[in-house]
This record gives sequence, structure tokens and C-alpha cells, in this order.
Amino acid sequence: MPAATVNGIEIHYGVLGADRPGLPLVLTHGFASASAFWRPDVEPLAETRPLLIYDVRGHGKTSAPDDPESYSLPTCAADLAGLLREIGIERAHVGGLSMGGMITAQFAVDYPDVCESVLLCDTTCGNAADPGPGGDWERRVLEGMSALQHFVSTVGLRETLIREWEYKEANDPHFDVTPYSIEDDFRRIEMITVPGYVGAANAICARPDLTDRVTSITAPTLVMIGEWDDFLPCAERDHELIPGSRFVVREECAHGSRWRNETFRSEIEAFLADVEAGRPVAGERRV
Repeated sequence: MPAATVNGIEIHYGVLGADRPGLPLVLTHGFASASAFWRPDVEPLAETRPLLIYDVRGHGKTSAPDDPESYSLPTCAADLAGLLREIGIERAHVGGLSMGGMITAQFAVDYPDVCESVLLCDTTCGNAADPGPGGDWERRVLEGMSALQHFVSTVGLRETLIREWEYKEANDPHFDVTPYSIEDDFRRIEMITVPGYVGAANAICARPDLTDRVTSITAPTLVMIGEWDDFLPCAERDHELIPGSRFVVREECAHGSRWRNETFRSEIEAFLADVEAGRPVAGERRV
């Protein structure tokens, strides 16, 4: 992967389908992951347009500063803006999954002129300010992230992952049909350091609540979520907040793009086709 120096760090990125016509699609991966791990889920999207994937600050091959103060979601959004400037992308379809969706929401309100469209997948625009069910889940996320930081700092990444899987096996009603495996996750955590993990977790916990700002998003927006995803009430709220957004619920899917991956990709492709044809995107659908 090539690298660009942005905001004092090296960001590693890749452009797939660079010879394809049209505006690029920029996708940001989730927490404690990396573009190399996510690539099989999204690479087919490069068949019709350029696709930019990259490693977020603290992840993959991108720099992982030791100072926790070096991490915040506005900083991650600024990193992406700097990367796009550095490689000459002035406008793009901008999206992300989970933490990547949080970065995308921040990017959309901080750099609206760059966004041809916005794609928010399995994510939230808020951070516990909402008194309703969306805020309830965000408060649980804060508790969970704090616990993960503690475990990683005391017992390490591998043991924390083992404990996560033990918890899922005991509590997740869809554990027996998950498309992910602990072996996959062992590969995934090899792509992150403890400072990167803790810094990114801190950034998620301290992220700005954007529920008052996303109402100003004017770019066509896709809000997509799995029906079994605990972020569902957040996505329902965010769809209501973002004018003219499209809300897609993927049936029999939990958190992550690997659940019924063909629907994840096909809904993105259908949304982008409508945007580029100038068709209205507003509405709700289940797939």
C-alpha cells in the first residue's frame, strides 16, 4: 500500500479500480480492524468505480501514536480530508462501517463540500445525549468500550479477544450463525497495537454527539443497518434526523458487512446508481 504524510502521520491507503470512470467511493473500516482485513467484503465495489480504502490512525499500517490525546474522531475526519487532498480527490462518495461510519458522519458535517453522497453503515451519529433507545445503546457502548480498554491494558489484545468471544457465545442469540470466526479476529488484532486500540477506543468514547449537526447534511445519504444489529435504534433515529435519507434494513444480519455480504454491496451499488442518475433516494426498505 502507498502512504501519504498527513497531519504528522503516515496514512497507508489503496485505490482499487483506479482506471474506472466516475467519482471514487471512499470507505472507512471499523474499530480494531484494517483495510486489509475488510478488503474482501468491499473489493467487488471497485468493479464499477474507483474505491479508496485506507487504514485509520492507529490501525493497520498507518501510524499509531503513543499519546492517547492524538486520537479523536474529528482528528480522524481531518486525516481523511488531508489524505483526499494529498492524492487529488476533490469530491467523492464517502462512507464507513461502525467506527468508520462515525468518522464518516463527522466528515460529512465538517467537510460537506467534499461529499457527493454519504453512507452510514451499522453505526451511529450520536453519543448518549439522546434519552431514547438510541441513546440507551450508546451508553452501553461507552461502558463496553471502557471495559475493553481496561482488559487490553491489563491482559493484552489476544486475551481480551478470547473473553469477548466467550461473552458472545453466552449472550448473543445469533452466535451460531455468525459469518465471523475467532480465527478471523486473531488475524484482525494482529493489525493493531495496544496504543492504537486504546487511542481509538478513547476517541469513540469521547466523540462529539452529532445529532444536532447531521440535520444540516444536504448530500444524499444512505443509512443502512442489520435488523439484529444493536445499533438499530440509533440508525432509526439518524434516518429521521437526516433530511431525505434512505433507510435500509438488512434482514437476518447483525453488526458487520460480512452478514449477507451480497446485500451490503448491492444496496450500496443501488444507492450510488440513484445518486449519480439524479433520482430521489429518500425512503425505507428491507432486503
